[in-house]
Amino acid sequence: MEPTITGQQAEMAQTMGMGVLLFLLALIAFYLVTLWRIFTKAGQPGWAVLIPIYSAIVYFKIIGRSAAWLLVYILCGVLYGVGVGMTLGGSSMGGLLLFLGLAGLLVISIMDTNRLSKSFGQGAGFTVGLLLLNIVFYPLLAFGDYKYIGPNGNGPTPDSNPEVLHS
Repeated sequence: MEPTITGQQAEMAQTMGMGVLLFLLALIAFYLVTLWRIFTKAGQPGWAVLIPIYSAIVYFKIIGRSAAWLLVYILCGVLYGVGVGMTLGGSSMGGLLLFLGLAGLLVISIMDTNRLSKSFGQGAGFTVGLLLLNIVFYPLLAFGDYKYIGPNGNGPTPDSNPEVLHS
């Protein structure tokens, strides 16, 4: 005997699914607004968060990294993806590639989050907050009294916006 789903159960599942979807859309909108504010605090265009590759380049500018670091992220992602594919295909080498890609992404993401924290005059404790409680710490950075002091906390650069740095 096959289990059957009643009309009421199907309707309830659909309602719950719609609720989850609306929650996720609200969360995405919240993060976009938060990142928009962080970008504008750093003297960069807020709309840049809406354009995938360009937003990464602008983020790297904010934290004082070369745009070439995007290639490092891409390489780690490719290693991870190939590792997953090889692992699913039964290759023993896939696990190593999967680990290297994931470890690389994790390490450079932590380093870049620390650079973001320093760019707003904060230290390692704030970095830990950005990593572990990002739903709290990113809005604090965006809407709090934190001032952008320059890429990686090193002060203004020739191409940074001096009005933002001294406001």
